[in-house]
Amino acid sequence: MSIQGFTDRRRLPGPEKSYPPIYDMPVEIPSPGKGKERADGRTLDEMRNVFMNTGLISQANGSAYIECGNVKIACAVYGPRAKPPPYSPQGTVNVEIKFAPFASHPRRAPLRDTEPPHLSHLLTQSLLPALQLHLADHPKSVTDVWLLVLQSESPSLEGTLACGLSVACAALADAGVALNGLGVGVGCALAGATGEAKTVITDPTGVESRSAEARVTLGVMPALDTLTDVWMTGQASVEEVLKMVDRGVTASAGVHGKVAVTLASGRNVQAS
Repeated sequence: MSIQGFTDRRRLPGPEKSYPPIYDMPVEIPSPGKGKERADGRTLDEMRNVFMNTGLISQANGSAYIECGNVKIACAVYGPRAKPPPYSPQGTVNVEIKFAPFASHPRRAPLRDTEPPHLSHLLTQSLLPALQLHLADHPKSVTDVWLLVLQSESPSLEGTLACGLSVACAALADAGVALNGLGVGVGCALAGATGEAKTVITDPTGVESRSAEARVTLGVMPALDTLTDVWMTGQASVEEVLKMVDRGVTASAGVHGKVAVTLASGRNVQAS
């Protein structure tokens, strides 16, 4: 807030102007995967179209926006900035996720939501292996990562977490924060009726997640062939879990390439 040249440094300044993202309609590119088609026409290992853009929030050091199906998230990064005592030999990162009241149906009551702290903790675990907090410019510093979920596939949170990791890493890279590698999130689910052979599907929708017996959300750095985090809900055998992990790691390569192209080009990229 500024009054006659005075700037309130205690608050994070909002953008002076805001512009809605403008992009072309998605181009459907079929996946080379094999398998039965799902309700939305995709094959079992086909990802949904992903739209990503960077630099939407002018007052932040870095920002990014992502759309994947019914999930829409905006992310802003502030820092690295000076950290108050006590001194720490490595930098620290604060991750906070907030849901807009209109992000899901029914509407969420403001300040009475128990999901954001849980998701913030999971996202922090996925982000830490990708950050180089030991570098000389990070001690005595803190980096704030703020995510606002504009739309989600509630009550399924796997897609929100996967998109949150991808957009957070893109915003950190846009802010110039040193990374070991670009991290992306991918979800897989185990579908099938009781007594029938189970099928692994990639990037499940909210309906598919709710009806699945098990769900796995992966944090992956494809360039380093490294998993940063695995979050699983439901019940599955060891072989089924490994199959979901393998399917997610394979799908992460495509998402990683599109995030890298977005950062390199500095423009909107429509991907599938």
